Amino acid sequence: MLFRWFSLVSIVFLCFIPNGSLQVEVHVCDSTNSNNSLPRHCYTYFYRFIYCNGPILAAVNYHALYNDSKEFVDMPMKQDPLVVSNAWYAKFGNTTAANLNKTDVQAFVNEYFSAAGTELIACTPDDWQEKPPKLATIADPALREWAYKLNGIWKTLCRKIDPAIEQHTSRYSLLYVPNNFIVPGGRFREFYYWDAYWIIKGLIACEMYNTTRSMIRNLATMVDQHGFVPNGGRVYYLQRSQPPLLSAMVYELYEATNDKDFIAELLPTLLKELNFWNEKRTVKVNMNGKDFEVYQYKTPSNVPRPESYRVDTVNSAKLANGMDKQQFYQDLASAAESGWDFSTRWFSDYKSLTTIETTKVLPVDLNGLLCWNMDIMEYLYEQVGDTTNSQIFRNRRAVFRDTVQNVFYNRTDGTWYDFNLRTQSHNPRFYTSTAVPLFTNCYNTLNTGKSQKVFDYMSKMGVFNYPGGIPSSMSQESTEQWDFPNGWSPNNHMIIEGLRKSANPEMQDQGFLIASKWVMGNFRVFYETGHMWEKYNVIGSYPQPGSGGEYDVQDGFGWTNGAILDLLLTYNDRLFVPDNFINATTASPVQTTTKVALTQLQNSWVIFLAILIYQLF
Repeated sequence: MLFRWFSLVSIVFLCFIPNGSLQVEVHVCDSTNSNNSLPRHCYTYFYRFIYCNGPILAAVNYHALYNDSKEFVDMPMKQDPLVVSNAWYAKFGNTTAANLNKTDVQAFVNEYFSAAGTELIACTPDDWQEKPPKLATIADPALREWAYKLNGIWKTLCRKIDPAIEQHTSRYSLLYVPNNFIVPGGRFREFYYWDAYWIIKGLIACEMYNTTRSMIRNLATMVDQHGFVPNGGRVYYLQRSQPPLLSAMVYELYEATNDKDFIAELLPTLLKELNFWNEKRTVKVNMNGKDFEVYQYKTPSNVPRPESYRVDTVNSAKLANGMDKQQFYQDLASAAESGWDFSTRWFSDYKSLTTIETTKVLPVDLNGLLCWNMDIMEYLYEQVGDTTNSQIFRNRRAVFRDTVQNVFYNRTDGTWYDFNLRTQSHNPRFYTSTAVPLFTNCYNTLNTGKSQKVFDYMSKMGVFNYPGGIPSSMSQESTEQWDFPNGWSPNNHMIIEGLRKSANPEMQDQGFLIASKWVMGNFRVFYETGHMWEKYNVIGSYPQPGSGGEYDVQDGFGWTNGAILDLLLTYNDRLFVPDNFINATTASPVQTTTKVALTQLQNSWVIFLAILIYQLF
């Protein structure tokens, strides 16, 4: 009796102590931020959730019922979670996952869960048009026709949530939003935060302003409900965000529409989101005897990510003796918050995922983006006539711009780097994140020498030399997807824009050359595979979809389409395709697939070099 009493007191104590005072598990969702968990009685706290932790999640992943852990946590329940949980315990009791029969577990899932994605309904945006006038300004006929085809993909990526879900939200991992939205594609069947910025760039290129407003309002709903924009539209993302670009989305729409009423509607929400980053994601660092407050990615969750549960637990088993699994899981989730999941920029040895230390890294790109947030807030307040708040953000941005230069700028190399709290030094390796302050103008733009030095650094590193665009890093030993040889639309687009907006003609020319490589590479792969992809291998004599990471390369693809459409308009009178290009690359596109056989993509150096010569001369 005494032992049972002591155990109960211990559990109650653990349930109510503040997070962080002891190594308590912090789950990605619970009754504080979602309603598809059971009532938070303390004796059920540790095992009674469906999607974010608990015996069902553990058993499904232990027995690898699905190749991708995300498949299960996207499956709606056919009955309320209490019914499902009780049915599990009635059938299996407290039997551990290892002692369960795989067939029995699969039968249970089949009985109580529906197929993933069935809660989403395909839709056609009400402002979609077959041939948007802006795209008609693209001078090259082949590129213009391609742009029309990319515009058509918006219809295949449009989703709305089944209205019936609002009556039974506890049965779904999906976060309910009221408006239509564009998904990235493939396994990413819900909305995602930072993807939305480049998707919106493409929607604006296609003059789909209503759809853009709907997407922004959906994200604003998340801020109003949760205080921030989650990584994506699922409950298992409720402890982490992604690169903060909501204010940039509002800015881009305003520049296209001059809709001041929309700005006035969204400004309180933008301020609320910025406060989340100020209150939840800042750390002080001392540089040369002076303290600076900067931003970092640091989710509080310290358990396996439900959408990657199996791979996280397998990787945690590889940790060296004495390493903290909870810290490992927190660093994994924090890297996922960055959008760069994963890259050697987070690894202490620049090689192994098991050495990840995201929470010890101060990321230059995040700080560059928040510097941009302050700049945008100043501008938007000015546009609605609120000079007081505009001046407040002008001053904040000026101070923070100085912070970015003091903490992240390396005067020896002439560029910005991540700063490591453990080593108290910069990470001197090249990652495309180094150019984000150039993109966001988070430096004194009158100092043209600074932008020139960043350009010279990238040239010295050889990142401009690849035929398909710029790789995310130069870490050639890595197999992570956000490393060499993969190039990504967000990174290439930000570098192109940073160079294009400079006052240096040489940098502007280099921006156009990178845009040519990126656009022509995407164009070639589209006509060889029939699809746009989330990432590309940029180093070969011919471009191809990228590889590496936790899952197969995905088609669709929202942010790739958006970045390309934006670049096609930016350089609408300068980009041209040689007459024989399409016939030389392929006779017909291949069937839809997530995995692409490399043998389908064989082409010669001659065609590619001809394209470059044509573009340059």
